[in-house]
Amino acid sequence: MNNLPIYNTEQTAEEIKTQYLFESVGEKTIIKAIEYTPVANMGGRTVYNLGFGDYDEALGTIVDDVNSNNGDIYIVFNTVLSTVPMFFAINEDAVIIVSGSDSHDEFINDCLPTCKKKCVKHCKNYQRRIKTYRYYVDKNFEELSVDYIFFGRNKSKANTFVQYIPKHEYDDILVYKKK
Repeated sequence: MNNLPIYNTEQTAEEIKTQYLFESVGEKTIIKAIEYTPVANMGGRTVYNLGFGDYDEALGTIVDDVNSNNGDIYIVFNTVLSTVPMFFAINEDAVIIVSGSDSHDEFINDCLPTCKKKCVKHCKNYQRRIKTYRYYVDKNFEELSVDYIFFGRNKSKANTFVQYIPKHEYDDILVYKKK
C-alpha cells in the first residue's frame, strides 16, 4: 500500500477521538473526515470505531450516509486506509472496529423509498461499505497479517467475533496491531 496515491491528511486530536481531515479533489472539492472514536472496552483495550464521511464544518460532524461520487473513490479509500498505521502509532493497545453505516436495518427502510437501483426483494446498497473493506482485507490478507490480527462478526449467526477467514461474510471487522 505504500505506493498507492493518497491525499495529505491533517490530524486533529481531541480528548476522546482522533480525526484526520483531507480534501477530496474531483468534480468538486469536498472536505472529508476519518474519525476514530472510542466505543467500548474489550480485554482491557479501548475499541475505536473507524468512521468516515463528508465533514460538516458548521457542525463539526461527519456525514457518513452520503455518496459524494466525486470521481476519486480509490484515492479516498487509500487515504482512509493510510490512517490506520498512523492511528496505531499513537494508540498501540487500541483495537479498531470497522462497520458500515449502511449495515443496520434502518438503512434499508431509509433507502428503499428513494432507491435508484429499483430494489425489490433486497436492498443492493445494504452493507456495501463493509463489503468494500472486506474485499480489501481479503485481497491483501497475507500482507496485512504480518502487522495485524483480524476478527470478524456476523450478526445473523453467532453474533460473536471469530478469527477472520478471507472470503467469509462479516458485518464487523476488529483489527489489532501485532506487537
